[in-house]
Amino acid sequence: MIKRYLALRFFMTMIKNIVFDMGGVLVDISRERSVRQFKALGVSDASDLINPYSHNGLFGSLENGDITTLEFCRLLSDHCGKELHPDAIREAWKSMVNPAPVYKLDYILELRKQYKCYVLSNNNDMIVEWAKTSDFSEARRPISDYFDRMYFSYELKCMKPHPEIFRKMIADSGIIPSDSLYIDDGIQHLETARSLGFVTLLAENGKDWRADVDRCLKQL
Repeated sequence: MIKRYLALRFFMTMIKNIVFDMGGVLVDISRERSVRQFKALGVSDASDLINPYSHNGLFGSLENGDITTLEFCRLLSDHCGKELHPDAIREAWKSMVNPAPVYKLDYILELRKQYKCYVLSNNNDMIVEWAKTSDFSEARRPISDYFDRMYFSYELKCMKPHPEIFRKMIADSGIIPSDSLYIDDGIQHLETARSLGFVTLLAENGKDWRADVDRCLKQL
C-alpha cells in the first residue's frame, strides 16, 4: 500500500511542461539603457513608465493589448509634445533586451527532448517581432526554434500577474498546472502561478538558472 501511494504521488507530481518568462529569464533585461533612450526621445518620465515586470501608463496599455503600436507611437508623441518617429521608438524598446545566450537555448533544446516548453511573457509586438528574427539569439536563430508554443500579453489582452493570462494559456495549450514548472524573475508572477497550481522557480535577470532548474526537476 505504501509503495502504491508513493508511486501515485510521484506520478502526480511528474513535470511534463516547462513555461518560461522571456525578459529576465530567456533574455537579459537592460532597463536603464531603455530608460535612457526613451528620455533622449523626450519621454521625461520614462523611469516611472518602464517596469521590468509590468509597465505602467501607455507602456502598460501597449503590452496589455489595449492599444496598437501605431496608437502607442501617436499617444507617446502627444505625451512628449513632439512627433516621434516610430523607428526611433522601436529602437528604444529593443534596447531593453539582449540576445539570448547560446548556453540557455542549447539547454532548452535538451529539455525539449523530455518536456513541452512554452513562453508566457508580458510583451509587445515591437519586441516580439525582434524575437522572431535571428537577432533574438547569439546562435542567430529565432525564438520559435526553441519552443512548442508562445503566449504574449498584447495578444491575450491581459498581463501578469493577473490570473487570466495564465488561464488563457492553460485553456489553449491544454497543460495541467500541477504537471508544469513555471520560471519567472517576478515574484508576484510566481505567486499567481503558484495559486493556480504550478510548480514555480524564481530566476534572476542576468544569471544562469540551469542548475536551479535541474535541481527542481530532480526533486519532483
